[in-house]
Amino acid sequence: MTAAIIPIILCGGSGTRLWPVSRKDFAKQHAPILEGLSPFQGTLARFAGGGFDRPIVVAGAGGRFMAADQALAVGVAPEMLLEPEGRDTAAAIAAAARLAARRRPDAVAMVFPSDHLIRDVAALHAAMAAAAEAAGAGRIVTVGMRPTEPATGFGYIRPGEGLGHGAARAVARFVEKPDAAQAQALIADGCLWNAGMFCFRADVLLEEIARLAPEVAAAVERGVEEAEDDLGALRLGQGFLAAPKISFDYAVMEKTARAAVVEADFGWSDIGDWREVWRAAPRDAADNAAIGEAVLQDSRGCYVRADAGRLVATLGLEGLAVIDTPDAVMVAPLDRTQEVKGLVAALAAAGRPEATTPARVHRPWGWYQTMDLGERFRVKRIQVTPGKKLSLQKHHHRAEHWVVVKGTAEVTRDHEVLTVRENESVYLPLGCVHRLANPGKIPVEIIEVQTGAYLEEDDIIRIEDDFGRG
Repeated sequence: MTAAIIPIILCGGSGTRLWPVSRKDFAKQHAPILEGLSPFQGTLARFAGGGFDRPIVVAGAGGRFMAADQALAVGVAPEMLLEPEGRDTAAAIAAAARLAARRRPDAVAMVFPSDHLIRDVAALHAAMAAAAEAAGAGRIVTVGMRPTEPATGFGYIRPGEGLGHGAARAVARFVEKPDAAQAQALIADGCLWNAGMFCFRADVLLEEIARLAPEVAAAVERGVEEAEDDLGALRLGQGFLAAPKISFDYAVMEKTARAAVVEADFGWSDIGDWREVWRAAPRDAADNAAIGEAVLQDSRGCYVRADAGRLVATLGLEGLAVIDTPDAVMVAPLDRTQEVKGLVAALAAAGRPEATTPARVHRPWGWYQTMDLGERFRVKRIQVTPGKKLSLQKHHHRAEHWVVVKGTAEVTRDHEVLTVRENESVYLPLGCVHRLANPGKIPVEIIEVQTGAYLEEDDIIRIEDDFGRG
């Protein structure tokens, strides 16, 4: 590629469409939905190597450590931009464009969602080159995917005349999500799927945002002016919250005279529901996809996922999704999995914690998972990343017993520092000041047994914390 394109990766999301694997606190881009990398890691990996500048990742405060850890695992060190609260894609893209303009005012940037599947990376790069050519000439370019079916879950783009910038064409019209009959007619008329990918010159985009969405532009400018370094990431200031919640399509693409589209076909999916995951997964002769400890007998066209470490067996099923996680099981027809968002909303309205919080809760130092819970006890499995440590803390209502099952832990207990190895344990009485750290090269895992009258997370009094938590 001739220019060093800056990839802008949007890493937000509500985590509802692939429930119960994804949750509000563990959005789908970070979950290993398909074999190997998470969708976010797959997105980063597409831009490793020559031809691309350092990526800009726009994330929320809750997902920033997960994003940073997953980026490190694939050898990428992105520039992290943190939103104090999500304001939809117009504000997120405008803020990232300001960072791109700091590098070079005329820098060409391209926006990607972090949770999409792309099978043909060479074809993606070719589409990016075509989009960058038009963007360099002052156009704001969207990528239009060649439809494979009359999908009702996507918006459509009607291409217009050529522009003299390579393969780019003017956008004649954006079409909202249609019904099935309208989708069929749009495809017959040569319309393309709107994949939510955009390419532009940073200065051009900022000029158009200021003209077409001045409230967004003003709030983003204040947020960037007030931004502060936060453990290596740039956290936008509170002025950012004045931005209205509107999409980039609505704020810019549907209004600008600079809109262009490049047609592409690189095996794209937005992995928007479990049916899309089933389609993307390897399947057997009976069209079944089985992940984990799953056995399917006399079953056809099913997606069965066993993530809880136990066997899931089916008999005589057809066209179902069966998703088993440590704290929740979902069974639904594959052709109704677009309705899962409504199911999660109903669970949240009923106060079910499973609607938002996963069984395995990720923290900046690693993760923990509740294994058992009784009236006056809780058993957790805890993993600490090499070189990381929990806060120095104490509890008013519980004592803890830690058993190391992997690695070597460094344990602070009041005024002593202990080295606790595999198959050794330490007792932490109620009220003692304590900390768990991993000074080694491999993850430390412990089993924690809590006992006491109150066992919730808000009985943590942090005295020191590497991650700035109160």
